Amino acid sequence: MLSSIDGRIEGSVLGNVINAVDYEETGAKLKGDSWICGRTTMQMHFAEKKPFISKAGKSAGKLSVYIAQQAKSYAISVDTEGKLRWKSSDIDGDHLICVVSERAPADYLSYLEEKGISYIVSGKKAVNLCEAVTLLREMFGIKRLLLEGGGNINGGFLEAGLIDEISLLLVPGIDGRHDVPTVFDGMNPKLKSGIKLELNSVTKRKNGTLWLRYKII
Repeated sequence: MLSSIDGRIEGSVLGNVINAVDYEETGAKLKGDSWICGRTTMQMHFAEKKPFISKAGKSAGKLSVYIAQQAKSYAISVDTEGKLRWKSSDIDGDHLICVVSERAPADYLSYLEEKGISYIVSGKKAVNLCEAVTLLREMFGIKRLLLEGGGNINGGFLEAGLIDEISLLLVPGIDGRHDVPTVFDGMNPKLKSGIKLELNSVTKRKNGTLWLRYKII
């Protein structure tokens, strides 16, 4: 993840302090064979503007996996209700896998198959992240998954115990706006204590950005 020093990740006001190349170069150093984002992030950067409109009143149903193809690298979208539309079956050469819940429309799955997009149906009301990650390993051979936001999916992964390391680029800038997504959002409001971390390393970049790496305790 990349954030301002006040934890905001939206980035539109930080163009004067962000080195755009820094994020991609840092991600490459982590050597992941796949990356995953939530619906909002995918909608903002990669998916079509208009959402998928279902013409059937039937839901996707129970757990299922569709493998359109095996690939060396994957882009994974967590889209609980099956709303995102796509231009193709890959993002920058990474084969696309859509993870949806049983609430997604059945004809959305047909749409994905027609596009040559792989999918996983997991979880009744919300995506079962633990089950989905297990299936990504077993069915697609994914070993090192880079979680790239937004804040709600990051919070979901953290609560599910699925994060073993946090890699954060802290840029020398302040956002300061209300209601802007942060690195971790949407966690249980009854949480009584913070999540403890162990610092692995700090690297200072030329532009004043800090690359922080933490292990989850």
